[in-house]
Amino acid sequence: MGRLKPFGMIGLVLLSLGYAFVTEAQPPEEWHLEKDKDGIQVYSRHLTSSRLKEIKVHCEMTGYPAQLVAFFSDVDQYHQVIYKNKTARLLRRVSETELYYYAESELPWPAANRDFAIRLRFAYEPASKVLQINTNAVADMVPPQAGIVRVPFWQAVWKVRPLPDNRMRIDYTFQADPGGNLPTWLINLTAAVGPYQSLLSMREKIQNPRYLGRKFEFMNISN
Repeated sequence: MGRLKPFGMIGLVLLSLGYAFVTEAQPPEEWHLEKDKDGIQVYSRHLTSSRLKEIKVHCEMTGYPAQLVAFFSDVDQYHQVIYKNKTARLLRRVSETELYYYAESELPWPAANRDFAIRLRFAYEPASKVLQINTNAVADMVPPQAGIVRVPFWQAVWKVRPLPDNRMRIDYTFQADPGGNLPTWLINLTAAVGPYQSLLSMREKIQNPRYLGRKFEFMNISN
């Protein structure tokens, strides 16, 4: 059997950015810095009743929050940004602020790929100009796929704050259970890889002309 290579899963937004199964009953541990490179800081911590890690990411990038809304609304493009995303497709667009999508993430052999259906919601606070993006897995929206393990739990929150000089700060936290029988040590070892790679790609992707100058009624702003 060959040695397993590092991997991650979709999150956005997520993004597919790592794993953590949460059944929090006691105060969690302090955050531990896993990676600090290119202005992207990835932290992790163990929750007391969990075998896996919770992940938190901080970074800054050039652009406006509306560019992130434009990208996350463009589900077919996720594979170009999200680490190890094999495919993503829109299931249902409820409104400008809510959509459902399906995603499959690639894992190295002999592990099976993972998939899930996600509900994504945007919320904007005009006074603070903070954009929040919430994602969570939804059950029974897509039938089980042969040879693919369904992710039983996924929950993530993005908080995006505008900064001077056409920049923004992103604070992202997520918890997930990848399902199946993946070794805990392997999941935790690679948990910081996906967030870093995905946000590094996102910095470049949101500068695509298709995401510039977009307007959204719920934000009442354009980039």
